Amino acid sequence: MEKLHKKYKKLWGNEAEMLVLQRKIIDSKPVLQSMYKNFYSEIERFFPNDGLNVEIGTGHGYPWKYFKNLIQTDRVLTPHIAICNDAQALPYKDGTLNTIIVIGVLHHMKTPDNFFNEARRVLKKGGKILMVEPYVSILSYPVYKLAHHEGLDLRTKTCGSEKYHLLDANIAIPTIFFKKGKKEFENKYPDLKIIHESYHTVFQFFASGGYFYPNLLPEFMLPMLLWIEKVLRPLGKWIGSMMTIVIQKN
Repeated sequence: MEKLHKKYKKLWGNEAEMLVLQRKIIDSKPVLQSMYKNFYSEIERFFPNDGLNVEIGTGHGYPWKYFKNLIQTDRVLTPHIAICNDAQALPYKDGTLNTIIVIGVLHHMKTPDNFFNEARRVLKKGGKILMVEPYVSILSYPVYKLAHHEGLDLRTKTCGSEKYHLLDANIAIPTIFFKKGKKEFENKYPDLKIIHESYHTVFQFFASGGYFYPNLLPEFMLPMLLWIEKVLRPLGKWIGSMMTIVIQKN
């Protein structure tokens, strides 16, 4: 039987089939499952029990296991989503959403500012954007730059060319917005206040192999890895590979 990560590479360009396969890859990798569970656990305390809550760029649809009151959407139709829509042109009325969840999506947007303008339009006062995105640190930069299949360009807040592809990416986009350009973001969007930020996931993502590579860590070593991640978390701003950002509309 062909390894899932090898099959994933062969499907490159077929977004719908790749997103369906992502779910199977996560199900086959306990290290990757654990990482996503940690992501969801951190943002769970900001997630309301009621109201209208939407995830954009759902892809594999894994959050449904953790957030029941959630409408999952994507630009590509898969069995895991409820609605097809574009995060940069959201089909919701002004001031109607309580929450927008964004997991690994911002760095795929050609014009992220369009998304933030749409988010400030559709969110209610007090509504939140819950984001988990790649983070470029001293340690993660060479790994992302040399060993990851997605692009990394710290000079620009966009990705792709004129022939924009849904799978185009610039891993640096979240770091530019919320680390290098945090003051610029706050000045440009005074009604979008960053109320929580953390930097984490030093080795776990790379150890999982992601979607493109096999597991680099045996499953029996997962408890040790999680302990190491916990110990190193205070150093996440310098050596982390992921960031969690929570933004509230005032």
